[in-house]
Amino acid sequence: MKDIRCGCCRALLFRMASAPSAPAIEIKCRRCGTINHLRPPEPAPERDSPTAPDTEPGPCAGNCITSTPSPG
Repeated sequence: MKDIRCGCCRALLFRMASAPSAPAIEIKCRRCGTINHLRPPEPAPERDSPTAPDTEPGPCAGNCITSTPSPG
């Protein structure tokens, strides 16, 4: 089981046994009110040639929880 925690206050949001089947999940933290976005990891692109341009992934590479403070 994997614990999914709030990106802001680290409160436990839920536990899951496997990757989410939904394309994206948004859940509001009951403690701090932050909206947390969870997306399933994207498959790594296949690199056939060593001349392919190098691209750096974003800070979370699409497989972590990012949070946005709720207004108000």
